Amino acid sequence: MPFGMGDLYKCLASGEYGELKNCPLFESNFVQVTRSGEVANRVTVGVAASSYSLELPDLLLLARPVEYPNEECTCEHPEIILVPREELQLFALLPLKFVRLYVHDESRYQLKVSLANGRKFYLQLLAHPQKLDYLFGQWIRLLYRLRFYRTDAPISYQQVYPDYPHRIISRSSNKY
Repeated sequence: MPFGMGDLYKCLASGEYGELKNCPLFESNFVQVTRSGEVANRVTVGVAASSYSLELPDLLLLARPVEYPNEECTCEHPEIILVPREELQLFALLPLKFVRLYVHDESRYQLKVSLANGRKFYLQLLAHPQKLDYLFGQWIRLLYRLRFYRTDAPISYQQVYPDYPHRIISRSSNKY
């Protein structure tokens, strides 16, 4: 859902996510699929900027639905069936510098997510058939912007050993 009140945005606004409750967010519903296209589970994906001052998003958010069972109706009209409540539960918040997003199969509206630890998974856009082309086009434009403006400089760090101040180990990683 383009910038607005999607389910993930409502989840973040629910209170326990602090600074993220008002962040700019682009979100859509996907189904996680295997490489061959078999459906595994539903996931909501959001790309967010942790601050309004950032020109580009810097976070990838992943959430899954949590269903609550219908409560037993003790009202006058028990024949009216209530739709079960469905809320999202955030299960991953990843800095985009550790994530690569690719178009895996444009004809099936699929993205490939590659994490810095080597794990990969595939997501197929879940939307109304009349909105699939437009929405997937928005994701492609976002991926292009993220890739075009992204620095491919390796992530580096230095480790200093307190017992041996003269020994410094520098490492860089450009793994993916």
